[in-house]
Amino acid sequence: MIQTCLSKIRCNQEVLLRLLVIVALGYPLTALVSIVISQILPLSKADSVAAASMLSFAIYTAYIMWAFAAKSWQKVAYLSVMLMTAMAACHSMLNWALEAI
Repeated sequence: MIQTCLSKIRCNQEVLLRLLVIVALGYPLTALVSIVISQILPLSKADSVAAASMLSFAIYTAYIMWAFAAKSWQKVAYLSVMLMTAMAACHSMLNWALEAI
C-alpha cells in the first residue's frame, strides 16, 4: 500500500515537471521556430506569417507528444534549451543576412 502511494507521488511529480517544461520551454521554442520559418518561406510577408502560425500548432503538438514520450524530463529540458539556442542563432543570422541585402 505504501509502495503504491509513493509510486503515484513520483509519477505525479514526473508529469508535473514535464508540464512545467512544456509550458516554460516548449511555447517559446515553438514561437522561435515559427519566426524562423516565417523568415525562410518564399511567400509574401503576410502569407509566410500566416503559414508559419498555422504550422506552429502542429509543431507544439508534436513537441508535447515528444515531451511525454521521452525517458526523462531532464532530457526534454536540456534538448529544449539547446534547440532554443539554435533557433535564436538562426533568427539572428537571418536578421543579419536580410539587413545586409
